[in-house]
Amino acid sequence: MTPEPRLQPTASSRRAVTLGAVFWILTLEFFVGQAVAQAAWRTPYSLLTNSISDLGNTACGTWPPASVNLASLGLRAGYVCSPRHSVMNVSFIAAGALILLGLCLTRSQWPRRRLTAWGIALLAVAGVGKIIVGLVPENTVVLLHFLGALGIPCAVIGILLLGLATWNTRRGVAVTSLVMASIGLLGPVITKVATGGLHDIGLAERLMEYPLFVWLALMGLVFLQAHRPRPAGVTVNSPGPAIKTSERA
Repeated sequence: MTPEPRLQPTASSRRAVTLGAVFWILTLEFFVGQAVAQAAWRTPYSLLTNSISDLGNTACGTWPPASVNLASLGLRAGYVCSPRHSVMNVSFIAAGALILLGLCLTRSQWPRRRLTAWGIALLAVAGVGKIIVGLVPENTVVLLHFLGALGIPCAVIGILLLGLATWNTRRGVAVTSLVMASIGLLGPVITKVATGGLHDIGLAERLMEYPLFVWLALMGLVFLQAHRPRPAGVTVNSPGPAIKTSERA
């Protein structure tokens, strides 16, 4: 079927998208929170071997504990002590909230496809996961913290699906999304090849995690560009056309 004509966005919808875009750009605070918490670390903090969650650990001592069989996981225990753990945990919670708010306000900018619905759902899971990770540090309820951390692969797959969903409607957004998702998906593989194992969990985690925040900021900029004030009579394509189609994927 031929796509229906694009509906002109109202002033209120433009404001909503703009606000959602700003929320996504503000997720870059995640990097600031890490830098602040890391600066207070009492022993050398390694971006290669220490996980991001170590910055939110509320106790000082060897982590993970001896009761965890690290050898089977290819991981190593180390001394953890993060005086500014509260900064990192607040940063986790703020990032999750900003992701969810941005999703709600920019939902209309993505094509109406099943791939989009699944992609947004997985990003929502990632946002909730960030909040859980901040509320439940790794040394408190380990299982719940681990469940929250599963939001990392969910985000990677969500970005991948949104990239595929926009391939025929917004190629630049699609390519950017697929590149970011590919980096995330290959994170463990790159770590395995570079180090000979997954004991450098910090590297693997960052290769999977950081592309999400780069992608969110880039999408925020794209949305702002598309909805910035323009002279009367001038129109611009939306980053993710809100067009009704008969596509099912």
